[in-house]
Amino acid sequence: MNLNAMIYDIYMSQINEAQLFMKYKSSYAAASYDFCKHVAYTSVAFYAIWLLRGSYWSIFPATLLGLLNVKTFIIFHDCGHQSYTPSKLLNTLLGIITGVLVGTPYSWSVRHDTHHATNGNIENKYDWRYNEHIYYTVGEYKAMSPRKQQLFQWFISPEIFYIFMPLLNFLVLERFSVIKLLYRKTRQTYHTTHLITEQLVHNTLFGLFMYGLWQYEILYLWLLSLWIASNIGVMLFHNQHTFNPPYITTDDTWTVKDSGIKGSSYIDIPIWLKYFTGGIEYHHIHHMNSKIPGYNLQRYHEEVVKTSTVFDEVYQMSMREFYYNLWLVLYDENTSRYVRCRDIL
Repeated sequence: MNLNAMIYDIYMSQINEAQLFMKYKSSYAAASYDFCKHVAYTSVAFYAIWLLRGSYWSIFPATLLGLLNVKTFIIFHDCGHQSYTPSKLLNTLLGIITGVLVGTPYSWSVRHDTHHATNGNIENKYDWRYNEHIYYTVGEYKAMSPRKQQLFQWFISPEIFYIFMPLLNFLVLERFSVIKLLYRKTRQTYHTTHLITEQLVHNTLFGLFMYGLWQYEILYLWLLSLWIASNIGVMLFHNQHTFNPPYITTDDTWTVKDSGIKGSSYIDIPIWLKYFTGGIEYHHIHHMNSKIPGYNLQRYHEEVVKTSTVFDEVYQMSMREFYYNLWLVLYDENTSRYVRCRDIL
């Protein structure tokens, strides 16, 4: 292929991407339908929990609410990206409200935006982990004392980590998450007063929300639903970027497109779970263009697959791999692969 042909192909691909974005960007009609439907489902789940409170049967609507809370977080997440509706004000208001329901301040979007700007970039200027779920390399792990290695293995094992840490994060750590924003570099810059005010407002609303649940005698069931949702959400986030071969590069070669195509997975979620995951399983598209709302990601993916080979390199993850990959917790700098602690000799 000569240079002119290559330039033409790049030019045409950019036009096609722009056309697809215009076709699948957010709209008031689509957002209203998605949000109203979700409010209806969530209201029914809350009512069923209240109706069955004190009964063993209440565990079923509580589980359903846990799954619905995953979808609530995806709406909150899209609002943070300003992609859920065309209105910035409406996104902010919905983001604050849904953030209360899932125990996460709206300023989380600042941290998450920085994740998008750094995913896979080991040299990023924000000093952010290239994979937020990988804390150490194999070299760093081997340099630990035997006792510290044992503690790390215990802490990071899925049997322990996913039982305690997700719920601890959303119930406790997120109450003070503004501290991380005040002392770490992020892609977006906000006034300190704005961040602290937002955290205080969120904590106040979250406290009132929990008090209301306690008054209606369903707080413990909502906590169960939050535990279910937080576990699913954290496992999804882990598998969206932790797979082999990993995408780890430097400033010179990192691109947003590669961060999506090579550094983000497409998780083959069972059809009966797709409503609850809200399209976030098509994470490769989300990292290529975070302005496409979750409710349009599947249709975007299917159209691209039918018309081009752009997504041929995307890592498609089965549910079996989804489970196995939870044990990938270290990066082996010698083999350029994620590994389990048990693989280290």
